[in-house]
Amino acid sequence: MLGIDAGGSSTSWLLLAGDGETIAAGRVGPVSGIELGPADDEGSAVSPSLANLAELVSACLEHQVPAMVVAGVTGLDSASPVAERFEDFLAARLGVARGRVTVLGDLTTAYLAAFEPSVGVLLYAGTGSAALFLARDGSTIRAGGHGYLIDDAGGGYWIGREALKRVLRRADSSGAAPGGVLARALFARLGGDDWPSVRTAVYGGGRAALAALTPLVAHAAQRGDPDAVAVLATAGSELARLAAVVLGRLGQVLPVSLAGGVAACGEPLLGSLREALPAGVRFSVAGGEPVEAAARLAARLLAGDTTLPTAS
Repeated sequence: MLGIDAGGSSTSWLLLAGDGETIAAGRVGPVSGIELGPADDEGSAVSPSLANLAELVSACLEHQVPAMVVAGVTGLDSASPVAERFEDFLAARLGVARGRVTVLGDLTTAYLAAFEPSVGVLLYAGTGSAALFLARDGSTIRAGGHGYLIDDAGGGYWIGREALKRVLRRADSSGAAPGGVLARALFARLGGDDWPSVRTAVYGGGRAALAALTPLVAHAAQRGDPDAVAVLATAGSELARLAAVVLGRLGQVLPVSLAGGVAACGEPLLGSLREALPAGVRFSVAGGEPVEAAARLAARLLAGDTTLPTAS
């Protein structure tokens, strides 16, 4: 089984044996439905997303042809023309039957790894952020997921940006690079505490460069840095707001589960999230990485243990 977690910062893949043991795993560049470009008449990759997928397939085929593939891809809707195009591309490159490849929105993949349809609300916080309720008939209620240019509060890009913004505002006020655990960690990652270094790293690296700062913020918060703690606490309340919006539209109290890389930020974020959720909501952190969820879903589909919800 091949699981793929395709995001705006990078794309990971995991090839599992029938007994659940890892055969191979790897990482390639970002893959996004939003950024999918045209393909030529022979179907060769032209867009960066398809080029990265082609690299992933080549790496996978060095080990084994998968029997089932599930990919969760950011920037697309399940069963959309873009999803179908990705399915066609993967099936052709892997040399497997079209019905053996399923491409879903990354939120759907994560939801089905955490809940059966209609059972709960998924909070997903990777580079971006969103909340999703998936019904048995395939219909959805979602909040957020509007992308980093509009919102995505509480996601990795937002956390990195907010942390750097706080540090740079302190530098503006004092006329010198501020001290503290967070500031030192950020400037070390960015290659210097002067504006030309920061500008080059951020605007040359795009949203992935800012999202990559999130683990540094989490580490600084663990060491008590007040700016890092404040950023993560705000991130938690923003994520809780997304879940509360979906629960409000449903008109009922359901469990909420948090998935995605931001879940590793620890108690400053998780505690704030729990506290801001509506009363009576049972909260949990989804186990494992999103790529593992995709591979496990592929195994369940292959075994016939689950089916994907479809609109009636």
